[in-house]
Amino acid sequence: MNQQKLTQVVTTITSAGAQCALRTAEEVAVRMGLAVSIAVVDNVGNLVSFLRTGNACVTSIEASIRKARTSANLSLPTKALEDLLHGGLTSLLTFEFISPSQGGVPIIVDGVVVGAI
Repeated sequence: MNQQKLTQVVTTITSAGAQCALRTAEEVAVRMGLAVSIAVVDNVGNLVSFLRTGNACVTSIEASIRKARTSANLSLPTKALEDLLHGGLTSLLTFEFISPSQGGVPIIVDGVVVGAI
Protein backbone atom coordinates (compact mmCIF):
# COMPACT_ATOMS: atom_id res chain seq x y z
CA MET A 1 0.00 0.00 0.00
CA ASN A 2 1.27 3.46 -0.81
CA GLN A 3 1.75 6.23 1.73
CA GLN A 4 -1.57 7.88 0.86
CA LYS A 5 -3.28 9.52 3.82
CA LEU A 6 -6.32 7.44 4.85
CA THR A 7 -7.83 9.66 7.52
CA GLN A 8 -8.56 13.32 8.08
CA VAL A 9 -9.31 15.60 10.98
CA VAL A 10 -12.76 17.19 10.83
CA THR A 11 -13.75 20.36 12.65
CA THR A 12 -17.30 20.30 13.99
CA ILE A 13 -19.37 22.19 16.53
CA THR A 14 -19.15 21.07 20.14
CA SER A 15 -22.05 20.68 22.54
CA ALA A 16 -20.97 23.93 24.24
CA GLY A 17 -20.87 25.71 20.88
CA ALA A 18 -24.32 24.38 20.00
CA GLN A 19 -25.71 25.56 23.35
CA CYS A 20 -24.25 29.02 22.77
CA ALA A 21 -25.88 29.23 19.32
CA LEU A 22 -29.15 27.92 20.73
CA ARG A 23 -29.24 30.50 23.54
CA THR A 24 -28.47 33.33 21.14
CA ALA A 25 -31.21 32.23 18.74
CA GLU A 26 -33.66 31.90 21.62
CA GLU A 27 -32.87 35.43 22.81
CA VAL A 28 -33.55 36.79 19.32
CA ALA A 29 -36.81 34.83 19.03
CA VAL A 30 -38.03 36.07 22.41
CA ARG A 31 -37.09 39.66 21.55
CA MET A 32 -39.04 39.35 18.28
CA GLY A 33 -42.00 37.68 19.98
CA LEU A 34 -41.66 34.47 17.95
CA ALA A 35 -42.64 30.98 19.05
CA VAL A 36 -40.16 28.72 17.25
CA SER A 37 -38.26 25.48 17.36
CA ILE A 38 -34.48 25.79 17.09
CA ALA A 39 -32.20 22.96 16.04
CA VAL A 40 -28.40 22.96 15.97
CA VAL A 41 -26.69 20.23 13.97
CA ASP A 42 -23.05 19.30 13.46
CA ASN A 43 -21.14 19.56 10.20
CA VAL A 44 -22.85 16.48 8.73
CA GLY A 45 -26.35 17.20 10.00
CA ASN A 46 -26.55 15.21 13.23
CA LEU A 47 -28.67 16.89 15.89
CA VAL A 48 -26.53 18.36 18.68
CA SER A 49 -28.97 20.63 20.48
CA PHE A 50 -32.68 21.50 20.27
CA LEU A 51 -35.20 23.86 21.87
CA ARG A 52 -38.90 24.43 21.30
CA THR A 53 -40.01 27.79 22.67
CA GLY A 54 -43.37 28.61 24.20
CA ASN A 55 -46.26 27.85 21.92
CA ALA A 56 -44.26 26.83 18.86
CA CYS A 57 -46.35 24.58 16.64
CA VAL A 58 -45.53 20.89 16.57
CA THR A 59 -44.61 20.95 12.88
CA SER A 60 -41.83 23.44 13.63
CA ILE A 61 -39.87 20.67 15.37
CA GLU A 62 -39.17 18.65 12.24
CA ALA A 63 -38.95 21.79 10.09
CA SER A 64 -36.17 23.26 12.23
CA ILE A 65 -34.15 20.04 12.10
CA ARG A 66 -34.57 19.71 8.32
CA LYS A 67 -33.58 23.33 7.72
CA ALA A 68 -30.46 22.98 9.85
CA ARG A 69 -29.49 19.68 8.17
CA THR A 70 -29.99 21.14 4.71
CA SER A 71 -27.88 24.17 5.57
CA ALA A 72 -25.05 22.06 7.03
CA ASN A 73 -25.03 19.55 4.18
CA LEU A 74 -25.09 22.15 1.40
CA SER A 75 -23.02 24.80 3.24
CA LEU A 76 -25.47 27.58 2.49
CA PRO A 77 -28.48 29.35 3.98
CA THR A 78 -31.75 27.65 3.07
CA LYS A 79 -33.06 31.05 1.97
CA ALA A 80 -30.92 30.60 -1.17
CA LEU A 81 -32.82 27.40 -1.97
CA GLU A 82 -36.16 29.06 -1.30
CA ASP A 83 -35.19 31.82 -3.73
CA LEU A 84 -34.27 29.21 -6.36
CA LEU A 85 -37.61 27.48 -5.81
CA HIS A 86 -39.50 30.76 -6.22
CA GLY A 87 -37.44 31.34 -9.36
CA GLY A 88 -38.84 28.18 -10.90
CA LEU A 89 -36.37 25.47 -9.88
CA THR A 90 -39.15 23.16 -8.74
CA SER A 91 -36.90 20.09 -9.06
CA LEU A 92 -35.67 21.00 -5.55
CA LEU A 93 -38.93 19.53 -4.28
CA THR A 94 -37.94 16.06 -5.52
CA PHE A 95 -35.11 15.78 -3.01
CA GLU A 96 -36.51 14.49 0.27
CA PHE A 97 -33.38 15.56 2.17
CA ILE A 98 -33.53 19.22 1.07
CA SER A 99 -35.65 21.81 2.82
CA PRO A 100 -35.98 24.80 0.47
CA SER A 101 -37.50 26.98 3.17
CA GLN A 102 -35.73 29.95 4.70
CA GLY A 103 -34.43 29.69 8.25
CA GLY A 104 -31.45 27.34 8.08
CA VAL A 105 -28.06 29.03 8.39
CA PRO A 106 -24.61 27.42 8.39
CA ILE A 107 -22.34 28.03 11.35
CA ILE A 108 -18.94 28.92 9.94
CA VAL A 109 -15.69 29.10 11.93
CA ASP A 110 -12.45 30.10 10.20
CA GLY A 111 -14.07 29.52 6.81
CA VAL A 112 -15.23 25.99 7.67
CA VAL A 113 -18.86 24.91 8.13
CA VAL A 114 -18.90 23.33 11.60
CA GLY A 115 -22.66 22.99 11.84
CA ALA A 116 -25.89 24.82 11.19
CA ILE A 117 -28.91 26.24 12.98
